[in-house]
Amino acid sequence: MRRYALAGLAVLALLASGCSGSDDGAAPSGGGTARSAPLPTRPGAVVTNGVRPGAEKKTTLDGTWTSAAGGEKVALYLYRGAAALNSPGFCTGTIDASAQIKLTCAKGSRARTSGRAVLRSGALVVSWQNGPKDTLHRH
Repeated sequence: MRRYALAGLAVLALLASGCSGSDDGAAPSGGGTARSAPLPTRPGAVVTNGVRPGAEKKTTLDGTWTSAAGGEKVALYLYRGAAALNSPGFCTGTIDASAQIKLTCAKGSRARTSGRAVLRSGALVVSWQNGPKDTLHRH
């Protein structure tokens, strides 16, 4: 459990910083061209899905949420507009003020890429479009 929490916090810190890779202006190793402008480095400078990940107001949804229902472990991390799913798969993205979650997954999974979160009796219920419904508990 601790491993998931640490990995999720690292991802959220990266999202909040606006970093997505090297900012040294060097050409990518794949043979592309150098960037013409540096990436923004101050928190909140990057806007994704209409959200400034890591720079939005704190909400009651912020935190680490997990579930092991149905044998599938789900670990979701929310922090001031940033969202990360560490299990199953690895996905990062955003959560907006209306609790809409939008994620992009590393291995192309589409089961948990767009959903809506609602707090019900202390549990976070996420209904994923074209996917499962997860009931998660804060850790």
